[in-house]
Amino acid sequence: MSPSETRVLTLDFGGTKLAAAVVDTRGGEICSFLRRPTPILQDVTACITTMFDMGRQALEECGLSTPARVGISFGGPISADRKEVLMSCHVAGWEGVPLPKLASEAFDCPAEMDNDANAAALGSWYFDTHTEPDDMVYVQISTGIGSGLILNRNLFRGGGMAGEIGHITVIPDGPECMCGKRGCLESLCAGWALARDGREALEKASKDSALYQLCEGDPSQIDVQLLIQAARRGDSQAKAIVNRAFTALGIAIANVISLLDPQVIVLGGGVARAEKEMRAVLDPVIRRELYPPFRERYKLRFSHLNGKETLLGAALLHE
Repeated sequence: MSPSETRVLTLDFGGTKLAAAVVDTRGGEICSFLRRPTPILQDVTACITTMFDMGRQALEECGLSTPARVGISFGGPISADRKEVLMSCHVAGWEGVPLPKLASEAFDCPAEMDNDANAAALGSWYFDTHTEPDDMVYVQISTGIGSGLILNRNLFRGGGMAGEIGHITVIPDGPECMCGKRGCLESLCAGWALARDGREALEKASKDSALYQLCEGDPSQIDVQLLIQAARRGDSQAKAIVNRAFTALGIAIANVISLLDPQVIVLGGGVARAEKEMRAVLDPVIRRELYPPFRERYKLRFSHLNGKETLLGAALLHE
């Protein structure tokens, strides 16, 4: 196939960021990569306009007027036919938006959409594990938490919303989640939840604590990276928050392993870049929570795609 037939414009609508890229599906080469904050305080139209402008810029940087197609990753549940957005927990007003249709009209080519974790699972399976496992679970720990299921070498969507691991209850009556429930995995381990807990901890922190010093007493500076950095420096409150979050994740992963018996679990997303801290908690928790015959069989690995798996997977959605 010619380059014009393999270069796909990919658009990733995330809770805190928008990303656009041109991906060559022959080898996963990314020609142009752009990222901007999601205009959360504005409306859906602003999100779409910003993203489509980024898409046009990416195409221009790659010398393309029209891509082979558009692949869309959306950070939230979508309809079973993948034609409309159902909702977003982070930006209001997405309900019923026909995003693939709008993208097809804007870029004059076919457009496909999927949930961001599904797209990331596909990208990870194809470009990271090189399609070796027949059954794989990808868990994305980022602004929100989702998972994509590769079962019998195919992306499994169920009735359209399979893989919502972020909304498995791990602590009954636990913290309130953005979805309205309490005790969801996401309410404990997602980026927004960790930042929330870090800000609450700052209220009780002494001025000589690592948490206070790293953010200089400014709660608005606290995010996942800063919280984990404080934990690395021995901050007791930060360590307790991280341990609780990753313990909840380990319990959820053990449940998924018991249910699906995948050959490998792959972790990705911004929070998963703290691999050392995650492994230190996850491995003992997973082993403790697993049915004994699973304990020597499960395989846990971290994505090597540096956060690009979602865009790479979106490029493959037609296949």
